[in-house]
Amino acid sequence: MSSRTSGTDSQNHSLPAFDVDGMLGHLAKWLRVLGFDAAYPCKAPSPGRTFITAKRIAAGSDTIIVEDQDPLDQLKQALEHAGISTDPGLFLSRCLLCNVPVKEVPRDRIAGRVPELIFQALTKFNECPRCGRVFWEGSHAERMKMRLQKMGLPS
Repeated sequence: MSSRTSGTDSQNHSLPAFDVDGMLGHLAKWLRVLGFDAAYPCKAPSPGRTFITAKRIAAGSDTIIVEDQDPLDQLKQALEHAGISTDPGLFLSRCLLCNVPVKEVPRDRIAGRVPELIFQALTKFNECPRCGRVFWEGSHAERMKMRLQKMGLPS
């Protein structure tokens, strides 16, 4: 089941939207980490969306074919091919599972839903309006940013 959302949602009104081939799940996750609408798994593009695949037979004007095996190399290749850059303000702005923009929630609404040490240490939390998953910028976010920066991608 793919997670499609509009490429014109209110938070990301001018960003491109991607449909990602079923063999490229890690790439879809990294696109979402950067705030891009990345439906996954997909077999073909939907109207107004760019299809990303590793299969050469799927080539078309609305298709990006990635050749690298590493998901971050694929990410860099896809962004370069699409002629787009990242926006650090969109980092972790989408649910990594549902592909919908997350919403900041009052701290008291997530009490008991995150580890107590995290709850005590942080003040900003986001929630997926679809699945209810809670997100926060912890050490995992810093590791993601460092990996992206090593690839020359601002995060």
